[in-house]
Amino acid sequence: MTSSDETAGTTPSGLFCTVDVDSLYLYLGLYGHGAKADRALVATTYEVAVRRFAELFREFSIPATFFAVGQDLAYPEAAEVARDLVAAGHHIGNHSLRHRYDLIRLDRQAAYEEIVGGHDAIVAAVGEAPRVFRAPGYNMTLREEHILAELGYRYDASPLPSFPYLAIKYGVLSWLALRGRKSQSIWGNPLAFMGSRQPFRRGPLTILPSSSTPWLRLPVIGTSLSTAPPLLFDHFVSSLSAMPFVGLEFHAVDLLELAGDRLPEALGAQRDLHLPLARKWERFRYLLKQLTSTHNPFVPE
Repeated sequence: MTSSDETAGTTPSGLFCTVDVDSLYLYLGLYGHGAKADRALVATTYEVAVRRFAELFREFSIPATFFAVGQDLAYPEAAEVARDLVAAGHHIGNHSLRHRYDLIRLDRQAAYEEIVGGHDAIVAAVGEAPRVFRAPGYNMTLREEHILAELGYRYDASPLPSFPYLAIKYGVLSWLALRGRKSQSIWGNPLAFMGSRQPFRRGPLTILPSSSTPWLRLPVIGTSLSTAPPLLFDHFVSSLSAMPFVGLEFHAVDLLELAGDRLPEALGAQRDLHLPLARKWERFRYLLKQLTSTHNPFVPE
């Protein structure tokens, strides 16, 4: 499988709605606090944030894909919520075992174990195998795609084709470095942010990118949707509505509020956590109402 294997083929259209269930301890690590897996933070992520997303999707009859980190499903609170999601018609996607941002830097065996470990944890928790993978931090190379193909996966949803997002990410990493904080994120593979905005085939895999706008390729993810000024938010909505395929990516944290949910103060670096929860509900509901009037929601089969 090489880059020359990319073909249009038969690719999906419609609304591919996803939620990356990155538990709150991962955000502490992202901002240089070096936090490890924490049951209370996992429970808040699943029992509060994920259940809010389930409520939101139920309102619009949207089957969504929730990308779970395998090690979090060892906690009974998380496993119970994941089973409830499957019972409601959602799909649990593989987000690796431990959300190693440096997945692409691991040797092949270690990378294989991260992917298989996440897969097996999902099967153990919900009794259903994941059909789609998303790499931590969007970092993916052909080596990981080969591993997915070997394991029988048909879909990868890792890319975010948005060079402005990449520039912001590099800026945050530089800012943290200047302050003497080491983020668990990495500089990564820039090519993961430069590819097609529409689904395509590469070997046996169908690649489902998260959406960005035409021309400027601004990332249209939960954080940008909640923080954008009104005119830019309207541009996001109109841009997505005009696309045949929408890869709408949220993160569980998008429906949390720093003060209202009594989250650790160290999470204040995540600026959208300072926004009123009511504003996020309003914007996400408006967007989903528009999109479900023009696009059929789906989960990968």
